[in-house]
Amino acid sequence: MDLGDLLGPLGWMVQVAAAFAIAFFAQTVFSRQGKTFAGVARASAVIALLAVLGAAWVVHPAAGMLLGFFGSRAFGNWRAAQPGLTAGLLAAAVFMALGAGWLIYPLFFMGMAWLASSPFREPAPERAVPVAPVPLPQQAGGVILTKSPAGAPEAGLGGYVRDERLPADARAQLAALNLRSQEALDLLRAQGQAGSEAEYVARAIREEYAPNAVEAYLKLPRTLADSAPLQDGKTGRALLVEQLELLLDGVQDVLNSALQSGGQELLTHGRFLRDRFAKPTLDLGSDLRVPVEVKPR
Repeated sequence: MDLGDLLGPLGWMVQVAAAFAIAFFAQTVFSRQGKTFAGVARASAVIALLAVLGAAWVVHPAAGMLLGFFGSRAFGNWRAAQPGLTAGLLAAAVFMALGAGWLIYPLFFMGMAWLASSPFREPAPERAVPVAPVPLPQQAGGVILTKSPAGAPEAGLGGYVRDERLPADARAQLAALNLRSQEALDLLRAQGQAGSEAEYVARAIREEYAPNAVEAYLKLPRTLADSAPLQDGKTGRALLVEQLELLLDGVQDVLNSALQSGGQELLTHGRFLRDRFAKPTLDLGSDLRVPVEVKPR
């Protein structure tokens, strides 16, 4: 008498559980968990347990799925799935012991084919292929631009930030100016103010005023730019820092103006929502009073 007979009327539950176990086994071995020892071992243990409890047929479809599992994982980059393959071999041995003895024959021929495919040969390293410059879309003037090669200096304020000829405090100001001016331009476009005076000011600061100040400083002699006074005892470095500070103030004014513009829209929307959805407050002093009838004597 096997365990299935001992279960008696509950034996049908084992058969139903076996059907679900087959689906679980397939989902496990053909997913990412099929590369792990624990995933394959757990799904195989469920199959083996149900076979012992009376659903002996369950090892046969599971053994067939194991053949598909070996075929998809063992040929190719088998090292990535080696833990799962090891668990699969152990599961195959268990399934054969539980009745799926036919599994030994296809496994034998599949193993011969796997050995003939030279699985232990190291893959040849891929040769680096030089990549040609990628052309960018054609501009309105008909000039086709290409991406700058690696190592070329970056254009715009970002390039000045990495220019070691500039003093550290000026480069810090340029980094802040680069971020704030771009923020201002993006914000103005989002608010529908493209082409406005504020956008013109922010773009001029970013693309003209700041680069002109930096280029004027770079034209000074390197040995005198930070030491020789040019005006009112100020060196070229001090004048550059002063001018960049003025430009930062200008960008901040643009951001403050954009804040006020966006804030008015937010306040207007808030008033609309309050008028539309706000509930009137309850006056407890007036609503909770109970009228009292006074009878004449």
